[in-house]
Amino acid sequence: MSHNSDSEIDIPLSEKVKALPGFFGIHLEEQAPYDILKADAGIEIRCYRPQTQARVLVSGDFKEAQKEAFNTLASYIFGDNKTNEKIPMTTPVLLEHKEMKKDAKVWNMSFILPQNYLISNAPNPLNKKISLHERPVHLVASISYAGINSEEKIQEYTEILKKWLKKRPWYTPVGGFQMAQFDGPLTIPFFRKNEIHVEVNHIH
Repeated sequence: MSHNSDSEIDIPLSEKVKALPGFFGIHLEEQAPYDILKADAGIEIRCYRPQTQARVLVSGDFKEAQKEAFNTLASYIFGDNKTNEKIPMTTPVLLEHKEMKKDAKVWNMSFILPQNYLISNAPNPLNKKISLHERPVHLVASISYAGINSEEKIQEYTEILKKWLKKRPWYTPVGGFQMAQFDGPLTIPFFRKNEIHVEVNHIH
């Protein structure tokens, strides 16, 4: 199965139906469950439950890399796996800028699988670029914003979150900052929900 074009992905009818309310930012997909431990000025500290994630690394500019990574992971959950199993889509989709490789940026995109999937029962990807990972319970600092994503907007809200954390040193960032996207490109921009996430340790 090709991973290069939206039109070449065999999207299940159930996913197409679920996409219709998405025009208006209505989310019918399963969302990664969490508890809010603290809310302050639009920023939340959340405790996420264990997750199984499908991840892929791609290089390129923001838009092209995002499209390639999404198509690759979408093909996997829509049946491009060793058991031809269709896995329901969940939200959010996570994207992290990892590093520079020569003259290209490297990005890590993750799909969070539904809660009933573990490494032991998740279908193995046919595409060797995809890897499966189990993520234990973890704390996340999060800030939300609306509209169309761009590298500039991601950086703007990342800086806001960094400044908030700098004033609260009892929350220590672990790893990189991630963009969390809840809506597809057909959603009306005003209704699009986005977040910036970073895992944190809580120093007591």
